[in-house]
Amino acid sequence: MEEYYNSARPSRWARFVQLVVAALVGGLIVLGALPFLLPRMLPENGSEPNLPWNFEREAPEAPDLEHQQTAVVNAVNEVSPAVVGVTRISQSRDIFGRVSPPAPSGHGSGVIISPEGYVVTNYHVVEEAVAVVVTLSNGEEAEAEIVGVDPGTDLAVLKVQGEQPLPWARMGDSESLVVGEFVVAIGNPGGLQLERSVTFGVISGTDRRVEVYDWVFGLIQTSAAINPGNSGGPLVNMQGEVVGINSVKITDAEGLGFSIPSELVKGVSEELIEHGRVIRPMLGVTISEVTPLLADYYDLASDYGLLVAEVSPDGPAQQAGLRPDDIIIEADGSKIESLRDLRRKMSAKGVGDEVEVIVLRGDSSMTFSVVLADLEVD
Repeated sequence: MEEYYNSARPSRWARFVQLVVAALVGGLIVLGALPFLLPRMLPENGSEPNLPWNFEREAPEAPDLEHQQTAVVNAVNEVSPAVVGVTRISQSRDIFGRVSPPAPSGHGSGVIISPEGYVVTNYHVVEEAVAVVVTLSNGEEAEAEIVGVDPGTDLAVLKVQGEQPLPWARMGDSESLVVGEFVVAIGNPGGLQLERSVTFGVISGTDRRVEVYDWVFGLIQTSAAINPGNSGGPLVNMQGEVVGINSVKITDAEGLGFSIPSELVKGVSEELIEHGRVIRPMLGVTISEVTPLLADYYDLASDYGLLVAEVSPDGPAQQAGLRPDDIIIEADGSKIESLRDLRRKMSAKGVGDEVEVIVLRGDSSMTFSVVLADLEVD
């Protein structure tokens, strides 16, 4: 005979039904009380609820949160709209001399430095370009005029027309930078797909002597990552000022990037805008480096220095008295052992300045005062 027992606990189905009923009743109670509770939950004086954003509006891309208001964010917001993409358009010839159609051949970065649309970038970004296209921060593309280039400092100035007024960045004082100061680099690493990327770092050095093309000058060293495509973009301090133009990167080392100081950028860009080129002082000589092997072979009077091969007719060196076969061993009190030494000395000079040069002529040492001149033909 089967036996049936009455249990004091309700079945699982009965408990589920009870929970559903309780939830429905609770919800009705809350809805009924909401008209009385809501006014107490809202701020007084008719202000909006203290929510991340007003649901009646589109949610902002970057909520204005207190922890986001940093010097880095402010500096980026100040300069980023003025950062542009630079696309070089080139042509090439095949072995039969046929010229290919113009096509993009490289990408870089630049920064607008004035409301008139002048853009500073690197010379190597636009080198051998038949045309240059600039991409503004609003996505607009425009063909840019190459105002002037300066291979000596790896700088170039472009001119672009766009919606007026164009966003532009303020130039800062690179000479006031100190080692350890925070900076950010802004540019387009790898092309326009990663436009206006930001990297953060510190000033690692303020006067690194590096030879770029045919000139030697001091560069800013930074730990902010500078990658291909960043070239021509700005290095920015925490005041939102451009203190350098990113140029050189030692590719086989980590955390080594270099920028052209803003004080040099100002002077070069002003000359490019005014003259289309940079007017530089010249000695007016063709020279080659003396090595111990060369000195021994030709029985020269010195195993170091610069051997004068030619002297420009009526140039500064000839007017001062220098001749072919002279060996330059000193300039303004500094020993000259290589072409780099002379370039470094000339970097600090201007047209019309004098430089005292000591040369060896045979067994004699002679001193000449050379007045530097601009020998480049317009």
